[in-house]
Amino acid sequence: MPKYIYADPLECSGCKLCVLACSFTFDKVLDPNRARIGAITQDHLDILIACRNCEDAMCMKACQREAIYRDSRGVIMVNADKCDGCAACLNACPYGAIKIHPTRRVAIKCTLCGACIEWCPAECLKVVEDLD
Repeated sequence: MPKYIYADPLECSGCKLCVLACSFTFDKVLDPNRARIGAITQDHLDILIACRNCEDAMCMKACQREAIYRDSRGVIMVNADKCDGCAACLNACPYGAIKIHPTRRVAIKCTLCGACIEWCPAECLKVVEDLD
């Protein structure tokens, strides 16, 4: 079963430190646009947006350049050397978990690195397995 990062919306404070930790881990800047995860507020709850590493990954099917693949951990990854930034994967993802990097113009997504879990002050983030 695919693993992914989950945040309990009843525990999350909405600080978005997870998003900033993510951007800093990869780009050494505090910029939500460069983060591989996101967070939104919906119905007074804060919801983490992160790749679910779907079994039947629509993003992989949508990528004409075969830049999206599944690694040995089962995590869906993007090969930036193959990606042309067309955003087909972004449009195919039902979770909104892929974005285009603002300066490199390639697809980015959660790699399950765990930086967000490490920096979450509410300790509400964890790796879970999809039960669907």
